[in-house]
Amino acid sequence: EMVQELDQLLLHYAELSKNINSHADRFYPGTGAAGGMGFAFLTYTNATLESGIQIVLKETKLEELIATADFVVTGEGRLDGQTALGKAPIGVASLAKKHQKKVLAFAGAVTPDAKECNQHGIDAFFPILRGVVTLKEAMNKEVAHQNMVDTVEQVFRVVEMMKEGK
Repeated sequence: EMVQELDQLLLHYAELSKNINSHADRFYPGTGAAGGMGFAFLTYTNATLESGIQIVLKETKLEELIATADFVVTGEGRLDGQTALGKAPIGVASLAKKHQKKVLAFAGAVTPDAKECNQHGIDAFFPILRGVVTLKEAMNKEVAHQNMVDTVEQVFRVVEMMKEGK
């Protein structure tokens, strides 16, 4: 209920902003993230928006590493339909595809609409949760680490089998 109320207030804020600045566009890419901060900066300052993942990819020189990799591994806490809209794993996958690399993704949780990620460069994805647990248990650092280790080990066993089967 509070989320719906907040959404309505932000919509009203966007409409009021349009009265002040006719170029105010709440649908401009990047304006909805972080509570509409992008919208506010574009509307009320001379700011320009840049993709956060693109900045990170450039600054870390990840492309140089991807270019020489056999394949690419990425991940996120939760892989879902929103991930496909340009979150970090999709930015990494796009860069990998530029170099014709296969992309594996690991996530703490995977929702049914995460399949959209397959249309945006992620070749296969895997949840690391190994059973039904509470959020508190899933977020426990040691449990999350062990879940990641166990899942990655099994996936890479398959990768190794495929390499041997060439």
